[in-house]
Amino acid sequence: MTQDPPIGGIIPLDGAAPELAYPGLSPQLLARVKQLWSAAGMDFDNHWRLGLRSLPGFRALPRIDRATSSTDVDLVFLFDQCVIWVRALQAAADLGRQQQIDGLTGAQGHGLAALSARLTEQLAALRLLALTDLPMPAMQIARAVSEDVDMTLVLLIRRKLADRFAECRSVEEASAFWRRHIAGGRAFRSISEKLYTVGIDHSADTDYAKWRKSVLTTLGAAVHSNALSSGPAKRGEGNVLLNGDSLHFATFRMHELCAFAQLVAPDLTGALKAAAKCRHSASPLAALAAPMNAILVNQIPSLSAPATGADQAARRH
Repeated sequence: MTQDPPIGGIIPLDGAAPELAYPGLSPQLLARVKQLWSAAGMDFDNHWRLGLRSLPGFRALPRIDRATSSTDVDLVFLFDQCVIWVRALQAAADLGRQQQIDGLTGAQGHGLAALSARLTEQLAALRLLALTDLPMPAMQIARAVSEDVDMTLVLLIRRKLADRFAECRSVEEASAFWRRHIAGGRAFRSISEKLYTVGIDHSADTDYAKWRKSVLTTLGAAVHSNALSSGPAKRGEGNVLLNGDSLHFATFRMHELCAFAQLVAPDLTGALKAAAKCRHSASPLAALAAPMNAILVNQIPSLSAPATGADQAARRH
C-alpha cells in the first residue's frame, strides 16, 4: 500500500537513509544521535524504518529552499525519536502485562500499554498536523499528550491507582476515574511530591511550574480558537512548521516522561528489558524500550527549553 506524498516533498524509498526525510537537518545533531544509538549497540537506520517509517500517515519533511536555520527540522527529528520510543514502550508493556515481571505489576503494565498506545496515536496525528497549516488542532492534541504523560507517571508512582484504572470497564467509569484522580492538576501534584523526594522541586512557585501552567493555558485556549480566530494562519517564508510550539511542548513532555519514569519507578528499565526477553517471538520494537531510555535522556539538552527538573534528571544519568 503506497502513501500519499507529503506537502512540498516526497516520501523516501523504503531502503533510503533516514536523513533524506529531514532536508536541512543539522549534521551535528544527526551525528550525535547516531553516535548515541551506536554506543547502545543499535542500528539507527533499521530501527528508524521499523519504528517511524511504518507509522500511519508518515510523511517526510518538505524542503524549504529559503530556510534560515535547521531549528524546525531538528525539532521534528527529536520528536520522531520520541515516537519510536513510545511505540517501543507500548510493545514492551503489552508483553509485560501478560507476564509476572518484577518491577511492574499487571495493572501498571495494563495502564502503560494502554496509555502508550494512545500516545502513539496522538503523536502520529500531531506529526501530521505539524506539516500542515492547522495549528489549533495541534494545540489540542499537544495538551492531550501532556495529560497522558502525567497519567502514565502517576500510575507508575501509585500502584493502587493503577489497579483502579485497570478495573475501569466503561467510558463512564474511565471518565469518573479521570475526574477523581487525574484532572485539575491532581496527577501533577502527585508527581511533584514524588519528584521532590528525589531532589527535583516542581512546586507551584517554581519557574518550571509557572512555565508549564502558562503553556497549558495557551494550549487549552485552542478549544475556543475557531470562534476567536479572524482567519486561517499562514506559513511564514522559510518556516518548515507553523505550529512548532505545540510540537516542541509535546517533545519536551515525552522526554520528561522518559526521564521522570526512571526516577519515580527505578525498576522500570529492568522490567522493560525482562518483558522484551520473555518470549522468543518478542517484538523487535519491544527490545528498543529499555536502551532508548538513555538515548532520549541524553537528547534533552538539544531541546531549547528553560532549565527544569528534566535537565536535572538528564545530568544524573
